[in-house]
Amino acid sequence: MLTGGCLCGAIRYRATGTPEFQGLCHCRDCQKLSGGGHTGFICFPKEAVAIEGEVLVHQGTGGSGRPADRIYCPRCYSPLFGTSEVMPGKINIYAGSLDDPGQFKPRVAIFTRSRQPWDDGSRNLKCYETLPDAG
Repeated sequence: MLTGGCLCGAIRYRATGTPEFQGLCHCRDCQKLSGGGHTGFICFPKEAVAIEGEVLVHQGTGGSGRPADRIYCPRCYSPLFGTSEVMPGKINIYAGSLDDPGQFKPRVAIFTRSRQPWDDGSRNLKCYETLPDAG
């Protein structure tokens, strides 16, 4: 089980079961979201994640160019999750929101076409220029 929440404690979550995959996303949206070179994510089926507290949803366009939602705490604005039209029924927990970030075990890197030259965090992972299905 993974647990986590926002900076102020207003939102808590727990995810049960085995993550479908874990990785780093280098799309420009994730760079802006994190204020760094990538966002770490852990993908679960939506039904495996229980969320306590009211969340703020920002609807936009993901790195794929398709609709995606970013989910935040409405009090402290901590980024917590993401969902995307290209991954129906899935929720991506942002690794930085975990109670124990040491549980995060990235295996893949996506949208490496946007990886910044100074961001070496994913060089030893299986890398995809966009999404795994898209090459």
